[in-house]
Parts: sequence; structure tokens; C-alpha cells
Amino acid sequence: MLNNVLSQILYGISGFLFGIFAVRNSHKFVAKIKEMRAVHGLSITFILKTLPAFLFFLVALFVFPILFYTRTPIGGFVYLATFIFYNMKGRARK
Repeated sequence: MLNNVLSQILYGISGFLFGIFAVRNSHKFVAKIKEMRAVHGLSITFILKTLPAFLFFLVALFVFPILFYTRTPIGGFVYLATFIFYNMKGRARK
């Protein structure tokens, strides 16, 4: 019983930390996309330079939470809650 409780606590902590990592990097990549759009406009160069940032954002928002949720529902929930909370907090700040 104690083993299960500790495992769930650790999954929750890891969901929080992975959520913070994803939010931090997604904010960096969104800033990069905005900067590249200002420099290149909507061109092939813009698409090629921002494709890795866009793919990371999609993985952070959709793929990783699904994979995390299949391992542990608590970790996946904490990840999504952290991701949504800090994105909304960042939007309110701007």
C-alpha cells in the first residue's frame, strides 16, 4: 500500500516537472516562430525554419500526454493541468 502511494506521488511530481519543461520550451518556440515570421513572412524559409518548433509543440501538447497517461493517469492529469495552467498564466501576463 505504501509502495502504491509513493509511486503515485512520484508520478504526480514527474508530471509536474515534465509539464514545466514543456511550457518553458513551448514559450521559447512560440517566440521563435513569431520572430521568424517577422523576418521571413509566410515563405518556404519560414516553414522550414519553424517546423521543428511546431513539431515539438504538437508533441508536447498531444503525443506526450497520451503516452504519459497510458503509464499513469495521475501523472498525465498533473502534466496537462500544469501545461494548461502555466500557458493561461503566461497569456494573462502578456
